[in-house]
Amino acid sequence: MSKKVVKGKEAPKSQPKKPEVEIKLTEDEIKDCKEAFDLFDLDNSGTVDPKEVQAALNSLGRDQSPTIFRLLAGIEELGAEIDFDSFLGHVNERLGNRESKEGVQRILDLFDAEGTGHITLKALTRVARELGESMTEEELAHALERISSLGKPELTFEDFYKVMTKKVYG
Repeated sequence: MSKKVVKGKEAPKSQPKKPEVEIKLTEDEIKDCKEAFDLFDLDNSGTVDPKEVQAALNSLGRDQSPTIFRLLAGIEELGAEIDFDSFLGHVNERLGNRESKEGVQRILDLFDAEGTGHITLKALTRVARELGESMTEEELAHALERISSLGKPELTFEDFYKVMTKKVYG
């Protein structure tokens, strides 16, 4: 099979086909991913270059959005031209299966910038602000206290797992 040549140049290489992966994201999360993808697609080509993603992340500032940096870590491994399906697959993989302990641990790790193994009030407040949530720190503390087995505004992995798998509602 010959390669298509256009004006003396080889056609761009397409991304290798990945095995179909079940997307475990909600409709709203997929919509949010599409909005983020469109922000990274600086030239409106329908694909993003890891350099475009890096430029957009740098404009956010590492200190402002560490959760987003951790979520998109490794995206450059997808290749030079990342389409939305590949981007969505990467986010899905980073978040993991919310019904497995391993998947829930991945999500907890996104919150846990300090490496405590817990979701602290400080971490929850940071993530809430990154996501544009308007709850006060007091409201967040109260929510954590209601479901924490520690009796303070901090969640253990087991507390978080119960919430994520809807085994506790607070």
